[in-house]
Amino acid sequence: MHYYLIQPNDPLIIRSGKPFEEIADAQAARFPPPSTVAGALRNIHARSTGKTLDNALLNLAIAGPLAVKRPLNGEALTEQHILVPKPADVQYFKPAEKQSDSKPTHLVRFQPEKFDPGEGCDLPNGLLPLLPESQPEGKPVSGPSWWSFQDLLAWRKGEQISFDQVTTNGWTPAEPDIRTHIAINDQRRTVETGKIFQTTGLTMWQKSQQGITFPDTRIGILAGIEGEITLPVLNLGGERRLAEIEACSLWPKPPGDLVPSIKAAKGFTLTFLTPVLFKNGWLPDWLNNDLIGTPPCCQHLTVRLRAAALERWVPQSGWDLVLNQPRAAQKMIPAGATYWFEIEGDVMDQDIHSLWLAHFCDDAQNNRNGFGLALPAAY
Repeated sequence: MHYYLIQPNDPLIIRSGKPFEEIADAQAARFPPPSTVAGALRNIHARSTGKTLDNALLNLAIAGPLAVKRPLNGEALTEQHILVPKPADVQYFKPAEKQSDSKPTHLVRFQPEKFDPGEGCDLPNGLLPLLPESQPEGKPVSGPSWWSFQDLLAWRKGEQISFDQVTTNGWTPAEPDIRTHIAINDQRRTVETGKIFQTTGLTMWQKSQQGITFPDTRIGILAGIEGEITLPVLNLGGERRLAEIEACSLWPKPPGDLVPSIKAAKGFTLTFLTPVLFKNGWLPDWLNNDLIGTPPCCQHLTVRLRAAALERWVPQSGWDLVLNQPRAAQKMIPAGATYWFEIEGDVMDQDIHSLWLAHFCDDAQNNRNGFGLALPAAY
């Protein structure tokens, strides 16, 4: 796998596959899904090596995309700069105004809890409910949707993290770039009456802090492909906007205690770092009706699903470069979704190793396209 750092030169326009509307909104500004990055990387790889755009390119596996903070001072990039989506098992809570002076906005952890005698719920197949680790104070509020990779590792180890820490180390995108466009008649070279529309672009900068007029951190995209790229520029997203691309060696390394910690706990979580596609909606097809199965990256590991935390599905479409036509829309589970598994029976070290940043979609092609990239941690 060869890893590359992509730096967009303009705000990214990433369409979702929803019906096109004349008026744009801030929610339309979104991070490129794996299929968009996969298409861009396979395209630039083909151009770099003189290959034709055909179905053979689909066999090139893609890793990512993840986000990366790039300080303007030229600081060397490390794992500290890698960004991942906020996990779905955490919410931000802000105390009531009369209590805000004594306690700031804080993080509340939600985790599976077994029932006490006489309790129950209507979750399917005996799944456990997710309950707050401590009684939340105040009401839920919005916050950073991107965390530092190191903060996510600490969160999965049960460490307490402050809201200020997440905000400082994470990424809060700047205001979306909304542009108004008009249609031009090709023959008359004049404006087409009534044909006006807007596009919304994701600005790849860290949001400016209060009192600072311009941010000091750019946001890049980290991804891998099973192929070499030598050209320095590619097109990414709508309107064929340009992005620079350069080779790098940056990619998260597994912690030394990954295997012993999961074996000792007899269970693990999977936090999806890229959106995931399952045939059965939220439920992996590699699990049977009793929620027992073997992950696609493992040989002998048998697990049982105990709980899941995920947001509402989001639409996903794209463009088929080979057939030159739009792809069918799909329903993605957003990145940040977290699943809890218990290990059934014996476990081999190699199976635990294979969980690290593997892909867990049902369909092998979705895995090769970069969907379902997940971070394992002991549970």
